Amino acid sequence: MNPKAQMHMTETIAVLFIFFVLILFGIVFYYQYQRVSIAEKNQELVAARAVDTTLKTLFLPELICSRGDAETEDNCIDMMKLRQANETFQRHLEEYYFQIFSYSSITVYQVYPLPLNFTLYDKPKPNYQNFEPTYFIVSLRDETAAEEATYGLGYIRVGVYS
Repeated sequence: MNPKAQMHMTETIAVLFIFFVLILFGIVFYYQYQRVSIAEKNQELVAARAVDTTLKTLFLPELICSRGDAETEDNCIDMMKLRQANETFQRHLEEYYFQIFSYSSITVYQVYPLPLNFTLYDKPKPNYQNFEPTYFIVSLRDETAAEEATYGLGYIRVGVYS
């Protein structure tokens, strides 16, 4: 056997080995990058779904402040409707509200004048891994306490399970 040919053969094998090791490192790096990228994208989608569910809740006719044919008040929840909404939500949970809110939790908190909370909807996803809450400040109109409507301050917490 020719020693020069044997030397060229060893060099070729070493170059191929280094080439495949570099390709292996590239594949591992790409896999890690994709895994992190997918996790971030999933987190963005969950946050977007939480904001979307919050907007759907704010504009529900079952909760929004209205007076007959007049325009509705922005960012306002009618306390009289809110007190009855839990019963309505539970009665039509599977056939209507689940299609709107999916796996989420909706709670309205009154901060002023008295601290109260109303859980309207709570449907946790089986074996959920993440809960993404969003908060939105609202005014709470109560017409049952006095002749004229009184307003309170509160917020809505809408959480989405993923």
